Amino acid sequence: MVNGKGILVGSYHPAPPDLGYRATLPVDNWERVRHIPRMLPISRYFRCLYLTGLAVATLSACAVTPPREVPPRPAPPPVARPAPEKKPAPPARVPSPAEAVRDREELLKYQEAVRVFREEGRPQEAHELLESFLRMHPESSYADDATLEQSRIQGYLGDWKKATTLLERLLTKYPTSPLRKRAFLEMMRIQRDRERWKDCIEASQSALSLDPLPDEKAELLTVGAVCRARRKEYVPAVTDIIEGYRSAMTDPLRASALDALEQVTADMKQGGLEDVLSGSDGMEPYGVLAMILLEKQMEKGLYKEAMAELMDILVHYPGQVPDKRIENAYVLLSDRLLVRTNVIGAVLPLSGRYAVFGEKALQGIQTALGFRTPTAGTGPESRFTLMVKDSGADPVQAAQAVRDLATSGQVIAIIGPIFSRTTRAASRAAEETGIPLISLSPDPEIPALGRNIFRRSLVDRQQVTALVRLVHDRLMMTRFAFLYPDNSYGKEMMNLFWDEVDLRGGEVVAAESFPPGQTDFGPQIRAMVGLNRKLTPEEQSMKEAGQEVELAPIIDFDALFIPADFQTVGLLAPQLAFYEVNEVLLVGTDGWNSPWLVELGEHYVEGALFTGGYLLDSAQDPVREMVESYWLTFGEDPMTTAIQAYDAALLIRTGVESGLVQDRSSLREYLMGLNQFPSAEGPLSTDSEGDILQTPFLLTVTDGRIVPFEMEID
Repeated sequence: MVNGKGILVGSYHPAPPDLGYRATLPVDNWERVRHIPRMLPISRYFRCLYLTGLAVATLSACAVTPPREVPPRPAPPPVARPAPEKKPAPPARVPSPAEAVRDREELLKYQEAVRVFREEGRPQEAHELLESFLRMHPESSYADDATLEQSRIQGYLGDWKKATTLLERLLTKYPTSPLRKRAFLEMMRIQRDRERWKDCIEASQSALSLDPLPDEKAELLTVGAVCRARRKEYVPAVTDIIEGYRSAMTDPLRASALDALEQVTADMKQGGLEDVLSGSDGMEPYGVLAMILLEKQMEKGLYKEAMAELMDILVHYPGQVPDKRIENAYVLLSDRLLVRTNVIGAVLPLSGRYAVFGEKALQGIQTALGFRTPTAGTGPESRFTLMVKDSGADPVQAAQAVRDLATSGQVIAIIGPIFSRTTRAASRAAEETGIPLISLSPDPEIPALGRNIFRRSLVDRQQVTALVRLVHDRLMMTRFAFLYPDNSYGKEMMNLFWDEVDLRGGEVVAAESFPPGQTDFGPQIRAMVGLNRKLTPEEQSMKEAGQEVELAPIIDFDALFIPADFQTVGLLAPQLAFYEVNEVLLVGTDGWNSPWLVELGEHYVEGALFTGGYLLDSAQDPVREMVESYWLTFGEDPMTTAIQAYDAALLIRTGVESGLVQDRSSLREYLMGLNQFPSAEGPLSTDSEGDILQTPFLLTVTDGRIVPFEMEID
């Protein structure tokens, strides 16, 4: 097919890869004939107007009026109308042979430059050929084509500024060019890629004013809408995309419009979507827009409103939204709406080597919910139901337990797991199902795993900061040694403590690690105090002379940091005394906070300083009530894990009983809004990430009892 300039349309080769935007030859102007059928409604309009006038005239004739005598009047003789004079059409101008030859030569030069770019992939050489062509033939009928091609080459080379300048030259220098629409289209794409949103919108509107073809109109509206959204003109942008979708004649362009709709509405407020949907005619793509509104309602926790919207989609927009998307929304809404507020789930390690921690946490939860054993006496039955799943040490098992509790169990929230690996897997499952999860893991990164994930545990950095601030800043101790377990917890706490010491200008003089579970710490202690050192020349001479040489320990540190549990410290403290490591302050973390620390360590832990999340002998009501209930039920004092689990369950119970929590969404808001909640561990508050924080206690051993350290700190 030959266009108005004699160029064979469709004969060019595809542009080289990575052009950045579509490169095509000028559009055939004769295609505009396809717009003629759009004029047909006008003729129907006039036909209707004629019939209406005829009806009015007939009714007027039938109206009853008084008779009137009118004298007869002879009909006038017929008058012959002269036929209109036909003007001869102007003869078509036939170019002279010289003009035809010149036009053919110009076309070949232009096509050769295009071929160098598109077929041989030499854009710079092609640009120079086109520039030479424009200098030699500035008045050529292909000058505008050459300028447009130069712009495409510059766009391919990534020089958007030059490409824009060339397009502006085409629009200014050739005001009657049939390529103006194509130039505005290219300009729109370039300005979009340059993130110049206002210029992108202006180019789109200019091209739309030039009567584009349906597919061109679809692209202009869609791309222009994306640029509008960048300027926060969301409602006009969505309206343009809807019009563009309906103008598109091909599936790829419709898919592109739907993608743009998802992109534009991502930051759009719910009210704006509702305004657009108020003008819906029930046709595509309003169904997709309604689905986007539904998903935004679910994100905000407006589950009842979302379910009503889902019913509206099924009734008024059948077939417009993919079945899988509707099914996913229905499953999530069912999980969130069919929730029993009095049912709480727990995912804990009840088997394997860490089962003791899971059992103690379970006992803490049972105490908070008011469960009693027969030995605890009779009392009001708990209105809550507890559903428990074993996570073991398996992340996959933990994740499946969360899914089961969230769906078939219909629990309002889940407490646990305790350890980092299982908690991370469980958190992903909790995010998928939209259920709040309160982890007991000390991992500080847990709250950042999702908006449904909370954590109730002492923050390691908080403990270390409080300890170093007291020991270094207030007790004026500047030299430290470390004796830590060779596991992730021991290494993490040692590094945190070391960082704080460096920050304050202190000094670490020794650091020794030991395998977890070790009972004989002699090798580590000897290495730490220099008992394994080489003999000095004087000591060596004494030994060779047969004299007994006893090495004295070198204790050049003021405090010894031991981030271990109370069992380990209870075994380690007497061994330190055996090697005469007596005149140093023993410093530890919340793992020391147990009455068994004094039972095992005896007087060797007297005066030690450590952190804790609670104080068993506290006179505060929340602590006293928890300890008494736990003792009556299980016949023992609670350990740290039990108290943290107790407080997690107490938070949920209090929210439900107060009426503030009616579903999972309101529970999430309730937990995020905690501020100085009275608990067995002191006042609890939630930070912006979902960490339920407390101020750690600073504890010491005095006269064989764990008591608060009395020196106040800032």
